[in-house]
Amino acid sequence: MPSILLTGDCAPLMPGMALHAPDLHIEQRPDGLPVRAALRPGPLCVTLTDSGGEIAAPTKAAFFRGLSLLCQHWHARPYRAQEASPFETLGVMLDCSRNAVPTAGALRTFLRRVNRMGCNAVMLYTEDTYEVPGRPYFGYLRGRMTQQELRELDAYAAALGIELIPCIQTLGHMARALRWPCMAGLRDTDDVLLTDSPETYALLEEMIAAASAPFASRRIHIGMDEAWMLGLGNYRLRHGIEPAHRLMARHLEKVRDIARRHGFSPMIWSDMYLCAASPTGEYYNAVDPIPEEVVRSVCEGVSLVYWDYCHEDGQDYDRMLRLHRQFGGETMFAGGLWTW
Repeated sequence: MPSILLTGDCAPLMPGMALHAPDLHIEQRPDGLPVRAALRPGPLCVTLTDSGGEIAAPTKAAFFRGLSLLCQHWHARPYRAQEASPFETLGVMLDCSRNAVPTAGALRTFLRRVNRMGCNAVMLYTEDTYEVPGRPYFGYLRGRMTQQELRELDAYAAALGIELIPCIQTLGHMARALRWPCMAGLRDTDDVLLTDSPETYALLEEMIAAASAPFASRRIHIGMDEAWMLGLGNYRLRHGIEPAHRLMARHLEKVRDIARRHGFSPMIWSDMYLCAASPTGEYYNAVDPIPEEVVRSVCEGVSLVYWDYCHEDGQDYDRMLRLHRQFGGETMFAGGLWTW
């Protein structure tokens, strides 16, 4: 088992070192190989020789990526590597709502693994699988995570240099929560919340407060994707027909204000806006340029997240990113290929 003696800027790294050590099969000992830790701006640099080593990294997360490389090449000395990420935030979103909710132990293992890949952010996608105090049917029998479990997981992630970001839904994808009789007054359709309803915003206030409490991050993903039947259910019966992007604009402004009251900077999926700009209502078929009315419907202070799990040609991504830039503000990207 490799043994090292960590020196230098090691105080903030020791909790994370202890978490990674069993996976990397290393131990820290006074007679171990001296490895100097240096937290400083610039690229990740890893050096390993028979007399010692150094990991110079801009962040804690980058350091643990470097530690993984050092251990991987322990018997291949001398070794030197340099990596520079073009992204300030590099992370993954883990689906905690479909099929099964990961256990606390599985989530910790996941955090350590992606951390050694250089990730410094993780989103937990939870539709109704987190505890909302005072709402016993929210996530009932769905394996929801308690406030205490999430608080402990957030502290665990922080030791690794990972920002754990709540990722919830505040419009569509709410079928599991809305199926209970006590939620009947909140339904537009089976999986879409009823907009312009005080009862809905009371629920959203509680949901966002519950998402705020366990996390140190002041970023939150509030969803709002794939609400295809928005305004076509109980909303239509009460108020008549109104274009979906106008309903979205009013709803987003209210949810943004709730998020801000809890100190959050919100982000949303962008697909509903691209669909509103498409003659066929398809996400990837929006016109260029985006109609001004659709651009204006995205309220200030909300970042867009462009998701794309389908394309293999770089030109498709270039076009979609060009469309997103027309909205102004910050755009994040969520990607990867799915096999259907």
